[in-house]
Amino acid sequence: MNDMKHACRMVLLGSLLLPASQVAAQSTDGRLDQASRLRQPVGYPKEAIDKCVSGTTVIIVDVDAEGRFVNAVVEKSSRDRHLDNAALEAARHWVYFPPRNEKGETEADRIRIPLDFEEHESCWTKIVPDTPAYPEASSVERYPPQWPGTIEANRLSGEVVVTLLLENDGREHSVRIAKSSGDMAIDQAARWAASQWTYVPAVVDGKPVRSVLRLPIAYGNKPN
Repeated sequence: MNDMKHACRMVLLGSLLLPASQVAAQSTDGRLDQASRLRQPVGYPKEAIDKCVSGTTVIIVDVDAEGRFVNAVVEKSSRDRHLDNAALEAARHWVYFPPRNEKGETEADRIRIPLDFEEHESCWTKIVPDTPAYPEASSVERYPPQWPGTIEANRLSGEVVVTLLLENDGREHSVRIAKSSGDMAIDQAARWAASQWTYVPAVVDGKPVRSVLRLPIAYGNKPN
């Protein structure tokens, strides 16, 4: 009798846990199309630029079974409503991939997206340096970009422009894509390399200062 009761409990427990595990699996399947995020980046609101604020906003985006945007809410605020509103507005214009169930059918989902807002670069350019910052050649040689195979396979060429905010000791504060190649893998390779390099800081009146460095990084064979 006790064995039968134990078996019934296990069956009941399994029936309660199974739907929860299925929901968890489905919720991780829905995702943001990162290429659309690159094409339509979050706009930095003027009010936040004026205050030189930064922070991270985490939003939850509801999408329907076709991946269309339905609604977005702030799960975790950056503590600045202008940044939060900019994140919500950007989410309306991105492309999403809905999850699929065991039958291969797409389903509605909630997608969690964290968005980092660094200080706007204008907050770093209040002083014009006498000598701009630049990457050390030895570090560039040591950490060349690890370009994806699609560049050679498709004979691609061009450049990615990254924007770096550099501290007054040359340390990298943040690296952003200022001009995209249009390919997320290429952009990520350029960004990774730039984040590995060391930099000689900008100088004003003989003293190092923090600054903004726009750095073009070429990929592929240069056209003749």
